[in-house]
Amino acid sequence: MPGAGSGNLAFGKETSFMESLADEDNDGNPDYWHFGRNPSLTELSLDNQLQRMRDAGVVENVESVKQAFEGAVGVEATISSDTFDDVEDIVFNDAGTSFTSGQAASSRIYAGVDYVGGTAERELIGCIPTEFTPINYTEGGLLTFSISFLYADENKSASITPSNVNSVSNATSAPDHALTLDIDGVTVTQLQSAQLSISSIARFIRGAAGPAPVDAVIAAPESTVETSAVFGSDSPSRLELAYGSADATSPEDLVGGVSATLDVTVNGTQVSTYNLTVTPASGSWENVISTENTEQSLTWNVDGGVSVA
Repeated sequence: MPGAGSGNLAFGKETSFMESLADEDNDGNPDYWHFGRNPSLTELSLDNQLQRMRDAGVVENVESVKQAFEGAVGVEATISSDTFDDVEDIVFNDAGTSFTSGQAASSRIYAGVDYVGGTAERELIGCIPTEFTPINYTEGGLLTFSISFLYADENKSASITPSNVNSVSNATSAPDHALTLDIDGVTVTQLQSAQLSISSIARFIRGAAGPAPVDAVIAAPESTVETSAVFGSDSPSRLELAYGSADATSPEDLVGGVSATLDVTVNGTQVSTYNLTVTPASGSWENVISTENTEQSLTWNVDGGVSVA
C-alpha cells in the first residue's frame, strides 16, 4: 500500500490546447513544475457521460452509449516565489497577467503514485481552469491557492513522466504575513481572513470529431474578494464604503467602487500583486456581544477584471 513520499504531482504548459508542452529553457525537453509545497489533489475524476438505451418491451436499459468525455481535477498548495508565476501562466491566458478573449490557457497535469508492485501515472491532457483562488489567507496559517480544472483526455503510464522538475526551494513558501491587503489606499490591519476567488474562467468547445473536446475558450470570468478583520480604527471607513461611499452615514442609492491591492511578498521577493477595483456587495458584524474579538466581514465584487503584476 502506498505511503509517505509515494505520490507525484507536477504540471507542464501546453503551447496550444492539447498540443505539445512548452520548452521555456530551450534545452530540447518539455519543462515541468511543482505547484508548491503541501500540495493535495482535492479531486481527480472522469465522466464518460453515458446515455442509457432502452428497448420496447424490456423493463431495464439494455446498454449505455458514451456521449462525451470530460475529467475534473483540483489542486491546492502553498504559494511559493519559485513556482507561483508559472501557476498563474496556466490560468491567465494573457501572458499570465490577465484574461483576454480567445483560446484559454491549458496545461497537462501528471498525477502518479508508486505502490507495492509498480507505478501508475495519469497524464491529464488539455487541462483548463474553471475556478481559481489565487489567495487564500487565514491568520496564523500558510498562504495557499487552489485551482479547479476540467481536462479533455488522459493517458495511463507505468512510469513517472516529468523529470528535472522545477521545484520549490527552502524559504520561498508564503506564511500568512506575506500578504498585504490595501482597500481604498488603506492597509487592512488585524486581518483575520481574506480570499480572492475567480469563477467561470474557461469552457470546452465540442464537435463531431469524437468524444473529447476540440478546443477551449475563455468563458465569463467573475471575481470576488472576501475579507474579515478585527473591528478597529481602520474599520469604520470600510463600513462607510459598504453604505455607498467614504463618509457615508447610512445606505446610499449608489454604491461606488474603490481600488484594492493584494500583494504577496516572500522574504523580500515580490511574488504577485493583484490590482483590482472592488465594490462592496454585502457585509456583517460578528462577535459583537462576546468575549471574542468583534469582526467585520465584507464581500466585494471585482469590477473591470483582474490585473496581475
